[in-house]
Amino acid sequence: MLINLVFDFYTDVIDVPDEIGSQIEKYQKKCDKWLFNKLNDHEYWEKDEYGNKIGIGICSDAFVCWLNNFVLNDSEQKAFIVKENVQEYDSSFPTLFY
Repeated sequence: MLINLVFDFYTDVIDVPDEIGSQIEKYQKKCDKWLFNKLNDHEYWEKDEYGNKIGIGICSDAFVCWLNNFVLNDSEQKAFIVKENVQEYDSSFPTLFY
């Protein structure tokens, strides 16, 4: 199932298994909870000159990575990015806003 991930100035389109797509907002919330938890040491943290975690570089890579590693870990089906930096998106797809 194709999903739009809308950021401030662009949209990425990802493909996820239908059972994930039908509950995509639930998974967005779970991913955000993981992503913003300072106890999690992932590659998406923005750090200051001292190495302190100060923010998140929100991107479709983070959401797809989280889905594949935590939700679809034991599944043959995986999420993946179909298109990046789309200026106009198909509003008939489910859409998440960041």
